[in-house]
Amino acid sequence: MKTRAQLITFLSVIFLAGCSTMNVTSNQFIPRDSGNPARLKKLAPAYQIENIEFKHPSGAISRGIFVHKPDAQFTVLYFMGSGVRIDANGAMIAKPFIEMNANFISYDYHDFGRSEAPAAAFGLKELAAETLSLYDHIRATTKGMLVVQGHSYGSFVAAKLASQRNLDALVLEGTGTSAQAYVDDQIPWFAKPFVSAKLDQELLSINNGAALRTYQGPVLIISGTNDVQTPIGRSRQLFDSLTSQHKRFEAINEAGHMNAMTKPQTLVSYRAFIEEARH
Repeated sequence: MKTRAQLITFLSVIFLAGCSTMNVTSNQFIPRDSGNPARLKKLAPAYQIENIEFKHPSGAISRGIFVHKPDAQFTVLYFMGSGVRIDANGAMIAKPFIEMNANFISYDYHDFGRSEAPAAAFGLKELAAETLSLYDHIRATTKGMLVVQGHSYGSFVAAKLASQRNLDALVLEGTGTSAQAYVDDQIPWFAKPFVSAKLDQELLSINNGAALRTYQGPVLIISGTNDVQTPIGRSRQLFDSLTSQHKRFEAINEAGHMNAMTKPQTLVSYRAFIEEARH
């Protein structure tokens, strides 16, 4: 289905080509939201979809979704990328886990999406505290294997958590080594001689390698071969620095930054990782 912008482009091309007749259907004008969690009720009728919330001591309220069924094999606590939220992307993110017969839990970040918070200073220290509280709550209320997974920005959140808690398993998707490297990678190659990024001290402290220096639990790193936002070389550099004896790296062919989990290759590797982590 074409988006409205694609349709305008399509009409312009037809006009410039001198074509006098074209077929246009109403479906090209009706908006579709492929990421809304409500779609999961159709995709996964065996699952229950609950709106959940957790109130922090600060008064902030984290809200998200819990997609579950009694015979799921494991549960994933998923930390999304920056700017990604439940109502826009929840169904797309949860779908691969449903296909793997897993439960799925994810919250919108502090004062973003469904979540809300009182007006107060909020930085990395407070983010780490909220992440820890959410994990402890989910771990205390979840039976069986609990996998912590972070995508992009969320991979830094998950790695920090892994430095504070013994996790059943950790999955980092579209990840990198540090905030400095992440920002540097956003500068086009042709601009690098003329442009540099100076991060403040708080951002400079974000470093997955340092966070995972002593982590010895099972860890899977997933990287798309076509990912330009978090290049595969950075993910591999992080993987090589890990000292865990239970680590696995998966380069996903023809995947970019946002779609690696939709590829069959990823699901095969993920299932194998889960089986290894159980033993």
